[in-house]
Amino acid sequence: MKKILLILLVLLCASCRRGGDLSTLREGDIVFIETRSFQSKFVKMGMMSIWSHCGIAVNTPEGVQIMEADTTVRILPIERFIDKSVGKKFIIKRPVQQLTKPIDQAEWLGRWYDLNFSFDNEEVYCSELVWLIYKEQGIELCPPVRINEHFMVRFRPLQRALEERGISPEQYAVAPCDLLRAL
Repeated sequence: MKKILLILLVLLCASCRRGGDLSTLREGDIVFIETRSFQSKFVKMGMMSIWSHCGIAVNTPEGVQIMEADTTVRILPIERFIDKSVGKKFIIKRPVQQLTKPIDQAEWLGRWYDLNFSFDNEEVYCSELVWLIYKEQGIELCPPVRINEHFMVRFRPLQRALEERGISPEQYAVAPCDLLRAL
């Protein structure tokens, strides 16, 4: 079973275009990376994607930087965001429908990371942050998906991880791979 999962993951990785031109990065662009966090392995396994984290480009006085939901929502230089990625690999995606007004950074900064991946509280996880920023401007990048609709969630170690966090397989979420597939 592990060999089959590894082969599938390698095939998925090989088909992904990596990188992008950082000089063309603009507000609203979404940057996907594979992190080294403990949670990353479960996200990658459950969603069959190496891209386990994402952030959104925002305009700052220092230039374009990345806003991400980590421990809290924060802004950091793009290079620092990419440094968190395994092998410094990343993908930049620009949605077809662009934001019509600047991102209200103050609304998001400092919010706590949502370990339960829930849409019904003030906390946010990485792809939820991106999804909500676009949703506020009337753009739904992708539909939320029930957690149990992701193929590998039926894998017992993932079921245990969900149970330990009190995450219902019936709840809706938006994973980084959901955003990436929609773009």
